[in-house]
Amino acid sequence: MTLVQLAASVAYYGNTLSKTPVSGTRYYIAIDIDTPTTITGVAALIGATGGTDSFIFELHDAAGVLVATTATAGVTVGTAGAWQRIPFTSAYVAQKGRYYIAVQINGTTARLAVYNAPTFPLPTGSATGTFGTGASITPPTTYTQAVGPVTALY
Repeated sequence: MTLVQLAASVAYYGNTLSKTPVSGTRYYIAIDIDTPTTITGVAALIGATGGTDSFIFELHDAAGVLVATTATAGVTVGTAGAWQRIPFTSAYVAQKGRYYIAVQINGTTARLAVYNAPTFPLPTGSATGTFGTGASITPPTTYTQAVGPVTALY
C-alpha cells in the first residue's frame, strides 16, 4: 500500500459518526469477497451509546437475498465505542462476489457507528422493516453518507 492509499484509507475509515437509528430499519453496506470463505458472524463498531437495545445482523447476497443471520431475538448492544462480535446462527460459506452486511436495531437509544465520508467506495442503503423478521434488500448502487454501518465479517 502506498502512502497515498494509506492516507485515503485512514480518511475513509476514520470518518464515522454515531447514528440515531429508526427502530426496525435495516442499514446496510456492500462488501466484496475475493475468495470462497466460511463466515461465522459480524463485528460492528458501536456508536456513542451502547446497551439497552438489541442488534440483529444479516448477510445478503448480490441480489439482496438473505443468506445468513444472527439470532432474530437480537443481541444486546455492547459498550459504546467498542467493537462487538455477534455470531450467525450457523456458519455460511460465501463464494467470491458482492455481499451486503445489514443491521437492525429494536430501539432508538443505542447508537450505530456509520461511515460519514463525503464519498466512499462502497454502496450503502437503508430500508424500513420489522425487527426480527428477515427480509431481502434492494441492493444499492451508490453511497449514501451516514447510512452504512462500520462492520466486518469474521
